Amino acid sequence: MKTMFKKTPVIIQLLLIAISCLFTAAAQGTGFGKMSHYYQILILFCIFLAFGAVLFYMKVTKRLIREDAAVTMMILLGVLLRCGYVLLSGLYDRQHDAGVYTGMGTDFVNPGHIGYIEYIYKFHKLPDLNPYELFAYYHPPLHHIISFVWLQLNIFLGAAEDLAFENLQILPLLYSCLCMVVTYRILKLLQISGNGLLIGLAFLVFHPSTIVMAGSVNNDMLTILFMCLILYGSLKWIREKTLKNLVYLALYIGFGMITKLNSAVLAIPLAIVFLMHFLSVLKSREKSRIVTWVKNYFVFGAVVCPIGLCWIVRNLIRFGEKPGVPVPGETSPMYTALFSLWSRLGIPSLADWRIDFPFHPISAQACRNTWVIMLHTSLFAEEYPTDLPDILLILCQVTFVMAILFCIATAILLAVVLLHRKTGLEDRVFLLTGYVLMLISFAAFVVIYPYTCSSDFRYVAICLVYISVALGLGNKYYLQTPREGTPKGRGFWAKKAPAVMHIINWGVLTILLFIQIIYIFWNRW
Repeated sequence: MKTMFKKTPVIIQLLLIAISCLFTAAAQGTGFGKMSHYYQILILFCIFLAFGAVLFYMKVTKRLIREDAAVTMMILLGVLLRCGYVLLSGLYDRQHDAGVYTGMGTDFVNPGHIGYIEYIYKFHKLPDLNPYELFAYYHPPLHHIISFVWLQLNIFLGAAEDLAFENLQILPLLYSCLCMVVTYRILKLLQISGNGLLIGLAFLVFHPSTIVMAGSVNNDMLTILFMCLILYGSLKWIREKTLKNLVYLALYIGFGMITKLNSAVLAIPLAIVFLMHFLSVLKSREKSRIVTWVKNYFVFGAVVCPIGLCWIVRNLIRFGEKPGVPVPGETSPMYTALFSLWSRLGIPSLADWRIDFPFHPISAQACRNTWVIMLHTSLFAEEYPTDLPDILLILCQVTFVMAILFCIATAILLAVVLLHRKTGLEDRVFLLTGYVLMLISFAAFVVIYPYTCSSDFRYVAICLVYISVALGLGNKYYLQTPREGTPKGRGFWAKKAPAVMHIINWGVLTILLFIQIIYIFWNRW
């Protein structure tokens, strides 16, 4: 009964997410997309006004004092933002490698993620052509198979083919919403509460990249969801080293790998934690315990390997193809290999940041520094507006400068809190190693595939969860329990840590507020 009571907020959150996603799918079928932009905004404004009224009522009746109620209302607001974005964005708006579909009435095999889904929809099988001969088909198929099932369900329920394809956005919407719940559970596992929990969660809930990717029909959002689950499952296993938790973790990694292979990066820090644990088991010299954990790790491998490696093995056997990514070629304007490695991966100069117009220009000639492109696309995706009002451009410039400063500050904060004496050794090794490896693998990807599109923030969006953890632990160590959390003595950091933490909190919240204002008045969707 106690376990059920503890899970009640999560159950409510999941129900709200499911209902909201279904209503969004239904709204797309009721002509919402055919309304004028004015009426669309009016309807969404009324929905948010109703949410505001409920929030005000909860504030007056002091229900928001309860942490679970405050978290649930924050997640619901995040759900409404994502649903609104999907309703205002079409199937081909702000997509990555989406391709096209031509429908069941043709026998065309189309490129891109939509074409990949359509192939399964038309022929009821995985593509039997070499996946490296048609763009986007090299991706593992889990997301595309789930999308095919959802497509079939829409058509079975009477949706027209165009609407069924438009509703492909509902799945990434669901995944983005679920990421908020999983991040909440990660923060709770780390025993983060109060303002630390709310600020850490708010960072992921209101970050623009998770909202934009909620409408993407590629496999990025499902990959991030599985990565979130890997983080959650690993932290849970660290606390409860049971075979059950190990099997769940194997499933998260396996299914993550057959969604997108870069999910496997998080298996490396996990392997280090496994090794640390197994060495402690060997050190105990208890034969029964050693045998038990040899069996447990064997079970883990027996689960994760067939699932995670099946796509790689299939392509090796059938087509002799190793894992990789087809590239546009050296004539592409995005090609960056012509420039020095330092200009691509080194510390950006002031001119590189393009603060006067902080948007990604696509062309390598205009901008090729990975870290600059990463920050451009984290805030504004790959948009390059030509009709932005002056006042909005100024707000974009201010927000971008703040984002640069607080990106550096939160990265340092992450290292500081993970090296803090109150952070468990296994947590420290797993999280810090994982964050560093994500950035290293991102840099390696940019070198191996030297194009500006390789520097898009979506490839490292899981880092948002790490920063949520940094904000949560920072508040926990330096603001909520100052006497226990800060180092003893009168050192500089012991005195300044609370003030620095307040600055980081307010800076992050200000950036999130500014970016929401920008999107509201941008009139791009």
